[in-house]
Amino acid sequence: MKNNLLLMIMSICILFLLSPISKANSVMPGSEDDPLVTQTYVEMRNSQLKYYVDEKLSQISQNNGAGQTTYPVFEVIETYSGQKIIAGASTELIVRSGSATAIGSASGGVLDLISGVDLQTGQNVPLNHLLLFPRDDGRGIAVGQDKTYILIKGPYEIK
Repeated sequence: MKNNLLLMIMSICILFLLSPISKANSVMPGSEDDPLVTQTYVEMRNSQLKYYVDEKLSQISQNNGAGQTTYPVFEVIETYSGQKIIAGASTELIVRSGSATAIGSASGGVLDLISGVDLQTGQNVPLNHLLLFPRDDGRGIAVGQDKTYILIKGPYEIK
């Protein structure tokens, strides 16, 4: 009697353990009965993404409309001996002809992206080298001779 009762309890336990496995095997993943994600979830995420993109586009259009100037192309400027070009943040500059020397700041010199060096105050700027001014901290170039032509992209001030 005791053995029969133990056998019956074990049989019931085995049936309970195997029933979820057989049920899980009967449903095809990704089917209508067991979708990977629901359509409602996808639609919700799409609306959140659309809202996010619309907000970012709105911010961009507001910034451009608020007088923020963009500098998409290089501008050619003619400079003369004794002038200084003080560059703003993210300004790019190329001395095409003439001569110029670097004006550094307490934060560092002028980045020469072609030769990979940091030009310190007073160092000659090589012709046709792309210079980058990372911050608006007074860095720039001092023009050494008349009719020095410079390509510049970004905010700057001639002194």
